[in-house]
Amino acid sequence: TTTTTTTTTTVATTTNGATTTGPTTTLSSPSLLIQETVSALQSSNSEGVFMYDTGTGWLPSDIYTWPDMIEAVKLMASTGVGQLKLWLGDTDHIYGLVNVAAFLAQCMQETIQYNACDENNWSDNNVVQEAGGSTYSATSACGQLHQSYQDYSCSAEEDAMAGGRMACEVDSGMEMRAFTQAKWYGAPAKLFCAPKSKVPKAPRWDYSSPWCPQEGGYGYEAPFPDDVDLDTYFQYVNEGGGCKDYQGIKTGGWKFTGSGCVDGACPGSDAPLFGQPDGRTDVEGCCWWGRGVIQTTGTCNFGKLNFYMGKRAADEGRSSIYPSIDFCKNPNSICDPTSPPELKWVAGMFYWLNAVQPYNSGGWNYISELKKWVDNGMNTGDSSFINGASGIVNRGCHNPPNCGTGELHAGAKRAENFQKVLKAMGLV
Repeated sequence: TTTTTTTTTTVATTTNGATTTGPTTTLSSPSLLIQETVSALQSSNSEGVFMYDTGTGWLPSDIYTWPDMIEAVKLMASTGVGQLKLWLGDTDHIYGLVNVAAFLAQCMQETIQYNACDENNWSDNNVVQEAGGSTYSATSACGQLHQSYQDYSCSAEEDAMAGGRMACEVDSGMEMRAFTQAKWYGAPAKLFCAPKSKVPKAPRWDYSSPWCPQEGGYGYEAPFPDDVDLDTYFQYVNEGGGCKDYQGIKTGGWKFTGSGCVDGACPGSDAPLFGQPDGRTDVEGCCWWGRGVIQTTGTCNFGKLNFYMGKRAADEGRSSIYPSIDFCKNPNSICDPTSPPELKWVAGMFYWLNAVQPYNSGGWNYISELKKWVDNGMNTGDSSFINGASGIVNRGCHNPPNCGTGELHAGAKRAENFQKVLKAMGLV
């Protein structure tokens, strides 16, 4: 059997949220190899692979599971998105397993180790020293470290392909709250967005106070349920409430003063590349934070999900994996516990199909390097292939810092994850 190849236009997202488009080769795999890969995944020993750090030890993730991942692999390899499919090899399913392992190595670093589906508020003191703003500002929902998620525009080619506009429209009246937050002692509350009429000024999260009485203790108040009425929650935020944001909270609450706050608002960092010369002081229209196993972020990327596999595809008469999900009206659908459980994986694979599989730059071709690594005996001492894949995900190129976006973050950890998955698959 040979690889079916057709030339099409695919999209790679660069690290600053802009997108680059270039002609590449679409990869797809014969159905026999898809079956072989899926059955190899089903017989893998996945125990202890998807673990998260509780702060006092590691536990199996209840958000990201091996069976849900397999479901997403089946969908993305056979149905795919538009012309793109998850590549599971052309002559041997081992290539496909290694592609999946490289993907999972990134997921384990980016989100699984935090057991988070929604982006965490990670704008701590170090980030603020570098980027300005205030520590753990609620405006992290709008973008962290000089990003502005609602200003992630698609390329002219993508807009043309979508008949004028690919990105989601920003609705200033949209309001929602994330489903997950970090789990460490005093961790900031879930990200949220709200019009200025409901939350006029953005507070910051103070993880040092108040101290929160624990269940059964004096002064304990039960935290809000995950589906708390948003008006109730916003009133609590506006009043500078604390200790009610999530189950098991130990310390922390909302403040409108201190640590970078000005005139009762606690700004985020500026985002000059996105037309935001000053830090935001509100969370209006800020509903486009990262979600899913490789964080899908910004209006362009949610627009692409909707165009290729959501309600917009169905409305416009194209085939759609999720015809009833409108990713533009409800970006929260990726992490919603009532959504199909494989969706948080599918969203990440969509990125992989766009940015990693077709990568071919500076003489480094992702698929060729993968095959070369497998054909040379899958030597785990040779981390050139996995480091290249990690660089593409983390910094937008296979050889950071050569693309000017910074050093590869946690390269050794990603390579270790890769080995762990290969071992579970019985390949090394």
